[in-house]
Amino acid sequence: MIFQKRDAKVLQWINGFGFASVDQIQRFMGVGSSVAYGRMKKLVEYGYLARERILHGQSRIHKVTKKGILASADALAPMRYITLGTFRHDFMLVDLALSLETETGGTFTPDRRIRHNEGLSGAGQSGHIADGYLHVGDDKPIAVELELSVKSRARIVDIIDTYGGDLSVKEVWYFTDQKSVVHAIQKAAKGYSFIKVRELPEKMTA
Repeated sequence: MIFQKRDAKVLQWINGFGFASVDQIQRFMGVGSSVAYGRMKKLVEYGYLARERILHGQSRIHKVTKKGILASADALAPMRYITLGTFRHDFMLVDLALSLETETGGTFTPDRRIRHNEGLSGAGQSGHIADGYLHVGDDKPIAVELELSVKSRARIVDIIDTYGGDLSVKEVWYFTDQKSVVHAIQKAAKGYSFIKVRELPEKMTA
C-alpha cells in the first residue's frame, strides 16, 4: 500500500473528531461507498487506523493510531479512549459538521482541534469551549453547540453570558432535538440576537 496525501487529509479529519464511521468518512471524502470502504480497509490492515464497535447495532468506528498520526503529520494526539456517556453526542457531532459544511460551503473545526490549537489540554481549562467552529468565508467563525440534554440553569446562563462578551465569534448556533433544551436556551439567551436555536438536520433525528 502506498500512503497518499489524501490518506493524510482523511486521517487528520478523523482525528479532529476523535473517531468516525466509514459512512461519515465516505461523506467527507465525497466518493462512492466501494472506494471509501476499500480504502478504510487498507488503512486498517496497514495499521494507520483502528476499527472497533462501541455499541451493539451501531456502526463500527475508526480511530487513528500512533502510526497514522506519524504518517499524517498530525500534531494532535490520537483519542485514547471513547466515553460511553458522550458517545451519542460525539458521533452526532460528526454528522452535524458534515451537514453544516454542505449547507454553508464552510469548514468545521471540532472542539478537540480547537483545544489543541489554543493549547488547552484539559476538558475544563479556560472555561467553556464550543463543540466546534464553523468557518464561512473570511468572517468570524460561528460557534456551534450540540445540546442533547438540559444543563443546569446556572451553567446555561454562565455559558450564554460568556458568549455575550466573546467578540471572536459572529454567532452561536445551538442544535438540539429536545424541546426542553430549546426552552432553556431561548430563555437564557433572551436579549442576545446572535444566539440562535436551530433544529437538527432531519436525517439526524429519524
